Amino acid sequence: MGKMPDFNDLMFEVSNEERIRILRVIKGKRTSFSGIARELEITTQEVSRHFNRLMEAGLTTKDKDGHPSLTPFGNILLKQLKDARFTSDHRDYFAAHKADLLPDTFISRMGELEGLKFRDDVMITVSDIIRILKEADEYLLDINVPYVASAFPHIRDAYDRGIPGKFLHGADLKIPEEMQGVRNDSFTDEFVREIARKGVYEERYLEVGVMLYMNEKEVAILCFPTLNNRYDFVGFTGKDPVAHVWCRDLFYYLWEKGRQIS
Repeated sequence: MGKMPDFNDLMFEVSNEERIRILRVIKGKRTSFSGIARELEITTQEVSRHFNRLMEAGLTTKDKDGHPSLTPFGNILLKQLKDARFTSDHRDYFAAHKADLLPDTFISRMGELEGLKFRDDVMITVSDIIRILKEADEYLLDINVPYVASAFPHIRDAYDRGIPGKFLHGADLKIPEEMQGVRNDSFTDEFVREIARKGVYEERYLEVGVMLYMNEKEVAILCFPTLNNRYDFVGFTGKDPVAHVWCRDLFYYLWEKGRQIS
């Protein structure tokens, strides 16, 4: 193998979609050059040409039987490219929403969110929030989700079932005046004191640029503020287990930084 390419040369090699697809194929299974050609619907000669460029870049090699495979370097780079691909696939969203406020450690893991679906329907998102309230068996985690009047009875029911809930939000998030009556119907002061005393309900303050609502099974909404610092309920949702871990990790990372409310 010749001189390894510098960073810019390496980025040029992986800027080609067919070369990326070849890397993905040989990462996922043991195959041949003709097998790659059939799967990608290109010629064997094209596969060979792309593979040789990838091999010169140190990303691919041949095993002892001559089958194409990734090098350890190629395997690492492919995983890192997944993060950039996720943001690239949703570039319009990330151009209009301030996800760059996330801690760097979570930005570098954003490829883990690729299993979530993009959603831009506010009513469906509210419906999903209510549904996971009903379906929660272990916990509910909430960051900055504005108060939804229709959800109050379902939140009360979740606490009655003993489902622990943690609510993290900025100090300026208040219950709107027109919702106070509905809220008071579901949550008397005595009931709030009781669930807080039992540890079923916990609340902390932290100014943070993300909205998240999830239970142990599903992420109802993950979204970021718009450029004018408002939440439009447009974001990501789903049950993908890898993405679920990312969201749960983010919640507890921020939760530990929050200021406790007595």
